[in-house]
Amino acid sequence: MKKYLIAIISSITLVSNSFAQENQLLDLTQTPLYVDSMQLKWVDEKYNSLSLDEKVGQLFIVAAYSNRDETHEADILKLIQEEKIGGLIFMQDQAVKQIDLTNRYQATSKIPLMIGVDGEWGLAMRLKGVERFPWNMTMGALDNEDLVYKAGIQIGKQSNRMGIHFNFAPSVDVNVNPNNPIIGNRSYGSDPTNVASKGSAFMRGQQSMKVLASAKHFPGHGDTDQDSHKTLPLISANKADLEKYHVAPFRELINNGVQAVMVAHLNVPALEPDPKIPSTLSKNIITDYLKGELNFKGIVITDALNMDGVAKMYAPGDVDYKAFVAGNDILLFSQGVKVGKQKIIAAIEKGEITEDRLAESVKKILMAKYLVGLNNFQPLNATNVFEDLNSDENTALTYKIFEEATTVTKNENQVLPIKDVTAKIAFVPLEQTDYKIFHEHLKKYADVKLVKIDNVSQINKLNDFDYVIYGAFLSNETVYKPYKLSAISKAILKATPSDKKSILSLFTSPYGLKDLDLSTIDGVVVNYQNTDQTKQIAPQIIFGAIPAKGKLPVTVNESIKYGNQIKTKAIQRLGFDEPANVGVEKKN
Repeated sequence: MKKYLIAIISSITLVSNSFAQENQLLDLTQTPLYVDSMQLKWVDEKYNSLSLDEKVGQLFIVAAYSNRDETHEADILKLIQEEKIGGLIFMQDQAVKQIDLTNRYQATSKIPLMIGVDGEWGLAMRLKGVERFPWNMTMGALDNEDLVYKAGIQIGKQSNRMGIHFNFAPSVDVNVNPNNPIIGNRSYGSDPTNVASKGSAFMRGQQSMKVLASAKHFPGHGDTDQDSHKTLPLISANKADLEKYHVAPFRELINNGVQAVMVAHLNVPALEPDPKIPSTLSKNIITDYLKGELNFKGIVITDALNMDGVAKMYAPGDVDYKAFVAGNDILLFSQGVKVGKQKIIAAIEKGEITEDRLAESVKKILMAKYLVGLNNFQPLNATNVFEDLNSDENTALTYKIFEEATTVTKNENQVLPIKDVTAKIAFVPLEQTDYKIFHEHLKKYADVKLVKIDNVSQINKLNDFDYVIYGAFLSNETVYKPYKLSAISKAILKATPSDKKSILSLFTSPYGLKDLDLSTIDGVVVNYQNTDQTKQIAPQIIFGAIPAKGKLPVTVNESIKYGNQIKTKAIQRLGFDEPANVGVEKKN
């Protein structure tokens, strides 16, 4: 009898604690969104001026496009005017048109709209004609965080220029699964400490420019081979491992003042025992764990609600309602604003959702709007927008990141750097044919001959050479492009004559090394991406004009692991750089 009584009391205590947590008024001065007392005054005035319908509308951010027709634009205007939505996420792809639309949409809204974007590697992720910053995987190879912090600042400046207040970055997923189809290069790596460090630096840089950062995809999307855009991925780790490897970066960013956390669509049995409840819709995960155990007091935002990880399970509007009940503050990419609003309003009127719960979310949103300057919105000017987005400063920073990240993972017999420039040296391109810049820069140091080998039977073309430099060039078009070398390239590498000093310069993800037989290769240089800049930098490292400083950000296989770092020294040879990095003004 005593055991049953204890169980009943324990259950009542758990329920009452959860209820108290949900209904306790949030001290807004304790949120990472707090600025000053003037902010709180503005928030209260605005909140009190809103009807219930308008308050609920603030929870919704919908997708807006700059490359669609007038019907789409009219639909957005209707949502702003009739449903009083709180913000927009711009998707693609015209910068000047986006500025024009932003001005039009803002002029229509009673409360200025929060404008968001997915800009993990800058606004190039969504806008045509904008140069990209390096992937997170590349920045994960840096030996310190300073350049990541600077990238956060520059992306913040880009956002300011475009009237964007909320960049849904950084991704702090710990990519421990090389077969992950959706994270991969978007991760800073496979080590939680390194991911937390780099993510915190980016967050601090971006938030210093008054652009909200959002740590994603909580509680961690790195240990799965499934894509939440298409299904509900399983994260099978127990709670101890989940917290040690995947939650750890989020905890670090929360402690460092991140202003928002984006919740992923995941099946996480360690935190939510019901497999039919995705993390985005889980009160256990959001209210009890994220807001409770982790004590996060900033904005909780859903991942896009049109993704099949939730959209296949619940209808538009219904999913929005469930996400709000679970504890989310912002409902992103809503497909059913009107229905979702009606469901939330009905639940408030019935007393199923308290007005305090609504006030918590809406006031956090209003605090964020004040923080980013929306209490005094100024129309945007499109003049010289591309010059501003593609600044010399951005180009120089990108070059420096690639240079500092370049990693040597193998250096048998000190083959790197090549000291004897009188030796006979062959360059063999693999995969794509965009090797011209790389070859031109190799030739700045020695008479490097281009040797094309189409199959293993032609390997005898290397007979008369002392050195062979392979360049493996894979697509850098998007972050999701395959990193695996072809069977022909693998066979050529494996067939390299043992009497040759051989070097592989890899222009793709370090996961490209995963299934290579490198037994015949003396030196390996990982460049992470296939860009004009990396093709200028790699030859300088191969010939010793600059040192190699990067460290591997991921474990690739049993022999190539996180932290692998072989530093090479520079020898007295001429190097190259972007003008801004050496204090020279670029002439047009």
